Amino acid sequence: MSDVVTSIQPNEGATPSNGARARYTARDVGSLLIVLIGLAVLFSAVPLNPWFGRLIWSEHAIDKLDVLTRYAWTSVLLGSVIVFLGMRVGRRTDGGADGSSLLGLLICLLLVFDRLLLVHFGLPLWIHDPVLHYRHRPNAVRTLARAGRPQDTVRINRYGHHDTEFPRQKPSGELRGLMVGDSVTMGDQLVYEQTFSAQLEKRLREGAGAFTSYEMINTGVHGYATYQEVEVLRESMAFDPDFIVVGFCLNDLTDPSVAARGFEGRSDDYHHVAASANPIQGYFLNETGLGRLVQEVRGRGKTRSREVRAELEAVHRISTAKADDPEWAETWRWVHADLDEMARISRELGRPFVLLAFPFTFQLLDPQAREPQAILAAHAQRLGIEFIDFTPIFSALVYQDDEQDDELLRVLRERGISSDRVERIFEPEIRRYFLDNDHLTEAGHAVVAETLEGYLNRRGILRGEQSARGSGL
Repeated sequence: MSDVVTSIQPNEGATPSNGARARYTARDVGSLLIVLIGLAVLFSAVPLNPWFGRLIWSEHAIDKLDVLTRYAWTSVLLGSVIVFLGMRVGRRTDGGADGSSLLGLLICLLLVFDRLLLVHFGLPLWIHDPVLHYRHRPNAVRTLARAGRPQDTVRINRYGHHDTEFPRQKPSGELRGLMVGDSVTMGDQLVYEQTFSAQLEKRLREGAGAFTSYEMINTGVHGYATYQEVEVLRESMAFDPDFIVVGFCLNDLTDPSVAARGFEGRSDDYHHVAASANPIQGYFLNETGLGRLVQEVRGRGKTRSREVRAELEAVHRISTAKADDPEWAETWRWVHADLDEMARISRELGRPFVLLAFPFTFQLLDPQAREPQAILAAHAQRLGIEFIDFTPIFSALVYQDDEQDDELLRVLRERGISSDRVERIFEPEIRRYFLDNDHLTEAGHAVVAETLEGYLNRRGILRGEQSARGSGL
């Protein structure tokens, strides 16, 4: 900095107490300015912190607690550094520290700006993973605001599961089940207690089983396809599960993550996680404010509703297509290979393996639109694994729950009423079990839990009549 002197003349007749004229240099002014910037950064932590944030964002502050915490600590640290740099400039009159101090100031301000952007955009429920594309953010807490329930929260445990905390090592006398799958298994738009994993665990604890405790581990992740589930299954064997449940939904064949297999040709999807095989690049794009700004600009024009429409159109096409249909043949080869690998892992480790098929609501009324379930059933038979198709189960619950429903459906069919109109008539029954096209309500998850309990009873696992580690394949 220049040492040009700036003189401030005191009022005529006034004399400084030390008898000398006050003189301030540009260095003094610059030092003071840097210190003030540092103090501004330092005290910005007062409004932008997890505690004060609750007053600004109310319930939605829960979705920003992690970024607000990061900003508070970052602003205190960097603000202190900037104050130190300002004082350093004021002390070093030879100018030797000016260049490094200026560089340090610019870096600190860039980092503060990045953290401010992160407060604005927030972080999604998922973090980047170089192998899986994304996984749940460990220990994350997010509200169900998008489902119209900001007072309810989704809590992810330390392992990245939509589940409560549990020890990695299985206690003696405990029965452990491993639930692998996508958003239906995970319990999208539901709190943990409403998921079939939690409901099954509760049913087993209240029953008269042969075990001292029960742990149903929910590893489901929104949007996962079978290739990701294979990796989850491999790493989850560290929890020593006694049986394995894999949930399959039709969008496992059409979801963006399927198209991102190996991350070819895709940079992001509606999870707002940019794919990259490079961990450093993945961190920058997904865990920094500047990276999220890049994603925001790149994703303009894309909407979740558009993604849902495209997904539903694809699901309708595949629902009547054979496995060798040119549009879906490669995807089915991937899925079959992944199921083969999961069956191999369970067989080698001696764990029973059951595959669940979850339907889309339009399939409940149209048996001709259940080709994927038929393909899965045939493949499961070849593998020698248990297969449970929930399509006819929910179809009966929705359209034939009692004699009146059965009679109404018969009359509507006789009159040639279109399937769309029939679905609208039965809308209340559908919404009892389905939140949308495929995700289940708490009552829908209860049906799955009850069905799985029946499976475990049939196998004699709950009574201890058959070892849970019997091949079962």
